[in-house]
Amino acid sequence: MNIDNPKHTFIIAEAGSNWKIGSLNDDISQAKQLILSAANAGADAIKFQTFKSKTVYAQDAGQIDYLSNKNTNSSINELFDDLSMPYEMIPELSSFCNKHKIIFMSTAFSVEDAKHLDPYVKIHKVASYEINHVRLIEFLARTKKPILISTGASSYNEIDFAIKKIKENGNVKIALLQCTAKYPAPIDSLNLNVIPALKSKYGLPVGFSDHSLDPVVGPLLSVGLGATIVEKHFTMNKSLTGPDHMFALDPDELKLMIDSIRNADAAKGNSIKQVLNVELELQKFATRSIQATKNISKGDILSEGKNFDILRPGNRIRGLDARFLDIVNGKKATKDISIGDGILDYE
Repeated sequence: MNIDNPKHTFIIAEAGSNWKIGSLNDDISQAKQLILSAANAGADAIKFQTFKSKTVYAQDAGQIDYLSNKNTNSSINELFDDLSMPYEMIPELSSFCNKHKIIFMSTAFSVEDAKHLDPYVKIHKVASYEINHVRLIEFLARTKKPILISTGASSYNEIDFAIKKIKENGNVKIALLQCTAKYPAPIDSLNLNVIPALKSKYGLPVGFSDHSLDPVVGPLLSVGLGATIVEKHFTMNKSLTGPDHMFALDPDELKLMIDSIRNADAAKGNSIKQVLNVELELQKFATRSIQATKNISKGDILSEGKNFDILRPGNRIRGLDARFLDIVNGKKATKDISIGDGILDYE
């Protein structure tokens, strides 16, 4: 598992709470369908969320406008109660992920959640709104496992705090995710130029947690700007009831996103400007060289515009590179050269 490999972006398919559809058996079945879908699409990891309402929101926390168009009229407490993943699901889903060769992840929202998750995850995630959750961050740091920190609705002050707290507790395995805390997030709010700024400021791996509706624009641009991690919500069906379905990708869109990122990874190449093997044929065929425009006899004076010129050689004998024009011009041919062939020998 490498979360800082520019040749292979670490892609997290965010299932979030989109496993919740009914009874416990139905929920487990839906969660497994999400795992299979993410694995088949080529994601490196699938991530759920593990929380209990009483350890997240204050009592009677009320409603928020963000939920008004997301198929629910519940208060935030009721919603979190309904979407709370039973701890007994964790080992079953982890085992299912192992079977299908995809990394199991889940975001913990409390120390108690993290204690139940830790035996089953290789990497931890801090949600944007938990970036100042002192006790949770301390606990996660002490696991010595890599920690991804989402930075939605955060400034450098909050990011500085989280990084310092993790390092104070003996962990330096940290990555940051640029994130916009809006669901869905407008394209013009993604602020992806923050990615190289974060990399420069902190010297840490940086990725992108995307809440926009488009499956390609944000993820691909983030990869181009240096992100080595991409996280995106997905669902089996956008019309299901729940807060996260409507802005999540469906399975086909998830596959499109992942295929696009893999192609972007391949397109990066390396930082060395060189003639590639795939370019050699046309380099020889079409790059200009010094070619005879008349039959030239041994001893003739080589004269640009009279008996040679700078031309693309095609399949004829390729002459000296056109860069050597001024050296060849005015010299004598040391052998006969047929019209069209390249000039290689002179004195």
